[in-house]
Amino acid sequence: MDASRLPKLTKAMYDSQEKWCNKNWSSTLEKHSGETEKLLEKINIFDIWSNALQDSEPAKKLIPEIFVDAYMAIHFASMALYKYAYMCLRSQLETVLRLVYFSAHSIEFGWWLEENEWYRSGLKTKDVWGEGYNYFANIKYIKDFDKKCGKGGKLFTGKGNKIRKIYSKLSKYVHSSAKSLQTTPESFSPKYKIGDFKRWANEFTEIQDYVNIILILSFPEKFEAFAHTEQRRLLEIGIGKREYGEIIRDIIDKEK
Repeated sequence: MDASRLPKLTKAMYDSQEKWCNKNWSSTLEKHSGETEKLLEKINIFDIWSNALQDSEPAKKLIPEIFVDAYMAIHFASMALYKYAYMCLRSQLETVLRLVYFSAHSIEFGWWLEENEWYRSGLKTKDVWGEGYNYFANIKYIKDFDKKCGKGGKLFTGKGNKIRKIYSKLSKYVHSSAKSLQTTPESFSPKYKIGDFKRWANEFTEIQDYVNIILILSFPEKFEAFAHTEQRRLLEIGIGKREYGEIIRDIIDKEK
């Protein structure tokens, strides 16, 4: 493309964005290429779920979105657009919850596809799965997992459960809380900061761990049908914490 032929304001935007994006990309990848490679390896796990759930209409619709949200989160973080990177992660987490719920509620899934949300009118909360993620807290394998986890590792049960905390924190970026702003009076353009990237990367990793835990515990029969190599990828790459993998193995093996 010949940028010189662009209209004045469009050209100015193109030139400035190209300059600072390239600078942030270079600064980020110069220090974090290894970390970024691991993050990308982690989300490539979704090819396993895509293949396993290809007979599910909700999965066909939502798994590509789950992957792209994670992929774009890495993309935005590499450009120092941390606010948007966090926003992508909230979208990803919510879409994972929708996948689990709609996989067992085909009628509601059809309504949702048509943006027909009249059925919400009788609900006390905005989400079809009820107040406080109670729907997920009562899925057998998730309930068993939470019983075996320490207080700080529970997914859906207890006031301080992980998913409630993570979702609440990510929502602050959507609603532009004071600490989530990406501009300052001194700097209009977001800039790479080693602390901001590392903080984001740690949270990204944790969220992907829980995404895979939720999927395994919600579709245990699919997990059991995976080849040993696929199970190992999920437990060792998809879920970084060894203790979580051991809990999952213990729960599923006891049901055989």
